[in-house]
Amino acid sequence: MSRVDTPEDLNAVIRQHSELLAAQLHSQRESLFPPDASKTMRKFTSGEAAALLGVNDSYLRKLHLDGKGPSPEVSSGNRRHYSAEDIHNLRILLEKTARKPGDYLPGRRAGDHLQIIGVMNFKGGSGKTTSSAHLAQRLALKGYRVLAIDLDPQASLTALHGVQPEFDLLDGGTLYDAIRYEDPVPIAEVIRKTYIPNLDLIPGNLELMEFEHETPRALSRGNAGLFFFRVK
Repeated sequence: MSRVDTPEDLNAVIRQHSELLAAQLHSQRESLFPPDASKTMRKFTSGEAAALLGVNDSYLRKLHLDGKGPSPEVSSGNRRHYSAEDIHNLRILLEKTARKPGDYLPGRRAGDHLQIIGVMNFKGGSGKTTSSAHLAQRLALKGYRVLAIDLDPQASLTALHGVQPEFDLLDGGTLYDAIRYEDPVPIAEVIRKTYIPNLDLIPGNLELMEFEHETPRALSRGNAGLFFFRVK
């Protein structure tokens, strides 16, 4: 290793190593997760689709033969497969003849309050992100409109829903933009679609660490307010 004589030399060495490490990490990310990569939801068998809709498989077959609703993808062996979008369109069709509102398209009705579910634990690696992702996706596939909000700077929930923080969020578009203390944007501007119908996402990334550093200063000035009022 070369000798470092002055603080300026040390800073130059650290900067050089930092730039080299950043370049290597970027190259590794691009090889594992190409910028143009996109996640897609797998197709569902007719039995799985029927279970999600709460109808019999034979009824789905009859709808298909009668030319009603989306046409499934038919594979070898005459097996029918439906996309998540197909299942959503079937919900819309079935809701028109439902016995009562909400049988196939559940969700809020007039006078209902927004339901908020928080998943948290002060221990790392306890399944918070996994639980949140499965819960959000399951509710969306059951017909509910879901907004997933990633409050974690690691942004694992964001990545699970097809958004790559290292490539897709370089110019902002995260929760931080809506909750920062200076020039926040309306939270509706940072909501983005996912590859699952009915499931939208407010992404997180390392920018959220800035909020943790800014909050003590805002508290000292008496203008921080309660955090959850900023997420609205």
